[in-house]
Amino acid sequence: MSHSPFERWWNRGRYRPRRPVFSRRGFIVAGVFSTLIGAVLARLGTRQGYLSDENAQFPVRPPGASADDNEFQSKCIRCGMCGIVCENGCIRFHGFEESENGALTPFLDVRRRSCTLCMRCTDICPTGALKPIIDSKEEILKNVSMGLAVIDPQRCFSYLGRVCGYCHDACPFPEIAIKLTAPSARPFVFDKCVGCGRCVEECPQNPAAIDIRKVISREATL
Repeated sequence: MSHSPFERWWNRGRYRPRRPVFSRRGFIVAGVFSTLIGAVLARLGTRQGYLSDENAQFPVRPPGASADDNEFQSKCIRCGMCGIVCENGCIRFHGFEESENGALTPFLDVRRRSCTLCMRCTDICPTGALKPIIDSKEEILKNVSMGLAVIDPQRCFSYLGRVCGYCHDACPFPEIAIKLTAPSARPFVFDKCVGCGRCVEECPQNPAAIDIRKVISREATL
């Protein structure tokens, strides 16, 4: 069958197999380069005493990170692999100018997008900055401690006389990490909370009436 010159031009590349964006060699070189850069930043980016103020905002780290943020920053090589494998796309990275938080280290903005506890980031981490955790309910409750949810009764609808319950319904461990109590179905957070931030993401109040705070101990929240 004959084709016009235009048809031949239009079809000439449409069915050719596409080359990958990166060749295997290019992918390896890029990975080695990012690892070396990350190792240098890990040396330069750590700041002592970052979490000395217990009431200061702190970065919510991915699951498996050390409770000592200085230790986490020293182990993290800024390779970015945790963010690549994250199933919910919730892992973000601090910028170069945010050295007090660890330049290029991962964190979660749980109000924007919370952790689904898939544990993929803990499997891929090459240095142990994120400790490997098995994807099971029992292991997650035992080993994940990203923070603890804290409710602001001055903002929470249920404390203001309106029944809400969004935080309880969003929680992956209802009645274990959070429960609703009388009157007005007020939420109460237990120390089993793993700090995934699902409650923060789903809170209908603006700003949110619930937040993730640093774990001082597993006995109480800030």
